[in-house]
Amino acid sequence: MNEKPLAGRSIAILVANGFDEVQFTGPQKRLIELGAAVKVVSRVKSLVNGWYEGNWGHFFPVNADASETLAIDFDGLIVPGGIRSVDKLFDDSHAKRILNAFRKANMPVLLIGDSVKMLIAIEKVAGVSVTSSALVKDTLVEAKANWLELPFTKDKNLITGVGSGDLEELVSEFSNIVDTYNPNVIEAA
Repeated sequence: MNEKPLAGRSIAILVANGFDEVQFTGPQKRLIELGAAVKVVSRVKSLVNGWYEGNWGHFFPVNADASETLAIDFDGLIVPGGIRSVDKLFDDSHAKRILNAFRKANMPVLLIGDSVKMLIAIEKVAGVSVTSSALVKDTLVEAKANWLELPFTKDKNLITGVGSGDLEELVSEFSNIVDTYNPNVIEAA
């Protein structure tokens, strides 16, 4: 069994100040253990600030500016929750462009907790099976998402999860999709 099944794969983690630090560091650490190159993408210059247990948390280095980031440069995308971050990303044209490109190409995407709301920003939520944090559930239902009461859902190459409690399972599902994803195979819609 390959201990580094994601060697050679590159994952973008899209954040703004106020992201949920646990939903960021858990997936980041696990994906690095699996051999993936993990890049922090943000409109924030140099360092982006997390949110941890009701307070501002740690600063993390930004590897790429969202304005210069293309989906084609990555094999997967993760957007952690944290409503402060999500609300900033929701209104950011580059964040929406990046997520839209991943979704349009049916590339692996993991949206955690509040970040599932980003599907509304790109107008690609109607009929999609999702779960999310309770904070954004009603907004998703109003936007015609097929909201399910599950720890996580998988709709093609999109995985959505409730939040921090199920991170290990979410990242495992996401890494399996990234491991088997072949950008040269076009799937039927």
